[in-house]
Amino acid sequence: MTALRCFLLLWSFLLCATPLLAGDPRPPQIIVSFLAEPSPIVQYGATRLVYEMLITNFSRSSYVLDSVETTAGTAQTKFDGAPLAAMIQHVGAPASPNRAADTKIDAGRSVIVFFMLDLGRNVPSKVEHLLHVLDDQGGMHNVMPSPLFVLDESPIVVAPPLRGEWIAGDSVNNRPDAAHRRAVLIEDGHAWLAQRFAIDWVQYQTVNGVRMTWNGPEAQNDSYFCYDQPIYSVADGSVVDMTDGLPENAPHSGKYAIAIGADTAAGNHVVVQIAPHRFVLYAHMRPGTVRVKIGDNVRVGEIVGHVGNTGSSTEPHLHMHIDDQPSFLAGNGVPYEFTEGEASGPVEANVSSLGAMSIGPIGPQRPFTNEYPAENALVTFR
Repeated sequence: MTALRCFLLLWSFLLCATPLLAGDPRPPQIIVSFLAEPSPIVQYGATRLVYEMLITNFSRSSYVLDSVETTAGTAQTKFDGAPLAAMIQHVGAPASPNRAADTKIDAGRSVIVFFMLDLGRNVPSKVEHLLHVLDDQGGMHNVMPSPLFVLDESPIVVAPPLRGEWIAGDSVNNRPDAAHRRAVLIEDGHAWLAQRFAIDWVQYQTVNGVRMTWNGPEAQNDSYFCYDQPIYSVADGSVVDMTDGLPENAPHSGKYAIAIGADTAAGNHVVVQIAPHRFVLYAHMRPGTVRVKIGDNVRVGEIVGHVGNTGSSTEPHLHMHIDDQPSFLAGNGVPYEFTEGEASGPVEANVSSLGAMSIGPIGPQRPFTNEYPAENALVTFR
């Protein structure tokens, strides 16, 4: 037997034997990664970890993500069934009307799994995951990706951007219809989630027994209670980007006053750098009200503009978030907390609706210090 034939036989044996040595003769052909390393946030008294897992199927067959187990320090959680399906977004595909099918990963497709873990009192240095995956023959496989490391960073604490009572619209949550939470965008070959902790701030009043964000002609911006309210800088910093002069949208008209792209989505806006790799975005301002220009230094509490309805906006509101890049779309959204105020618990509200918002019952408010508001909470800033 020639040396070459011996080598080929040995190589063939190793190829066949390696999966057996690895413990799974048919390991799932999926790649698991994460959009970013997370850091904890305190939301309405609970310490939480918010992050996203990307799963790509490299095979010619489909898989089903049966369940995911997470271990974060002493906190262990298992996600399966309908709750897991609600956490999954299929990349490049419309949402399936059949919730049971949402855990299926078709050949050559990718899904994003959105996690929000309650950590209790201890913040771990890493999170471990165990995926239980069914192949197209019904066989069960276990996949354990590399641990996700948790950044040892506290949320940046900032002052209120507004005064009075406000609804913290679409503050970070894990509902399937969470618009900010699922706004994954691609730029320069990178997946960004700048709006991970974004909030759409609106005001409401009770009109004829119904909680409304407006009273009067629905299509007029000045009918909305928050319209033209002053916006305050949440920290000292330097203005690195701004736009003014873009026209306003007619509320709930189903169309925008200008074409929406990466340079117009924020409408009239201001971006202020408040720390290294920390940028505050104030978006959708009323035309002609932006008070600062690029290069200006601003102080906490200084008015930077007024609430409007410009860019990618369906009615007047302030969109605010903090990320690590001076961009509305291309950055990694980071946790932040407000110095103090009063806030309710979670509130049912369809703040991502293209039409009129509906706001459900609101519980009592309690004082807070250094917290981020619950989903759609009623927040009072002094």
